[in-house]
Amino acid sequence: MPRIARKDMITSFFHIITQGIDKEYIFEKQLDKVEYEKCILLYKEEFHIQLLTYCIMDNHTHIVVHVEENENMAEFMHKVNTQYAIYYNKKYNRTGYVFKNRYKSQMITSLKHLYRCIDYIHDNPVKAGICTDRGQYEFLGFVKLYQSDQKQVRKTLKNQLDCYLMKTNDKNADNVEFDNSNMEFIEDIKIDKKLICKEELEKYIEKEHINKENLLKDKEKLKKIVSILKAKNISYRVMEENLRIGRETLRKLQIQ
Repeated sequence: MPRIARKDMITSFFHIITQGIDKEYIFEKQLDKVEYEKCILLYKEEFHIQLLTYCIMDNHTHIVVHVEENENMAEFMHKVNTQYAIYYNKKYNRTGYVFKNRYKSQMITSLKHLYRCIDYIHDNPVKAGICTDRGQYEFLGFVKLYQSDQKQVRKTLKNQLDCYLMKTNDKNADNVEFDNSNMEFIEDIKIDKKLICKEELEKYIEKEHINKENLLKDKEKLKKIVSILKAKNISYRVMEENLRIGRETLRKLQIQ
């Protein structure tokens, strides 16, 4: 991703997204999430990053930062992702790229935009069906940075933006309007659907005390999990990827 020239920056607030190469689940294990979180918290001081929140999912992450210089953000993300890639390749005895791209970033141009972005990120594990409340998810800035306190989130963000406005003398920055379509921050909402599908499948297998191979052989149980996934608005295409069963076969199960 090309760097944003300092003269072209209309804000110092950014929403950063990283994603596993080929949408691989590079943070699937809890210890992997711990390692990436450790990198974020360790290097934010070195590169003078003010960390406003983050969320580490199974195959992507969200980070919101305030930076004085865009170069600081680039150096911070390079260090974090490089260190994690070294850890990941060594742990899983692999070589090559770990992340899809260097990273993606979106400028945040108003307090309203900042609030919406933070809410979107904090709702990621809830939308994915991993938990029912933000405060239940361990790898989330809502828990680690704000002690699951919504009032503290708003207070911290407003204070941060006020400090920025005082420094820049930009009294109009808080009134900048933005297009609501930008609220789908990650370019591929299917990532969340895949996570939901994976989580629901694992929960069902555990509940029924069977493995995936036996599930695929049991027509009634297979029909049941397909019904559960459809109720979660999971497409047959996403089910096909997880269950390794053709879409037409899955559709027929629902009409029998």
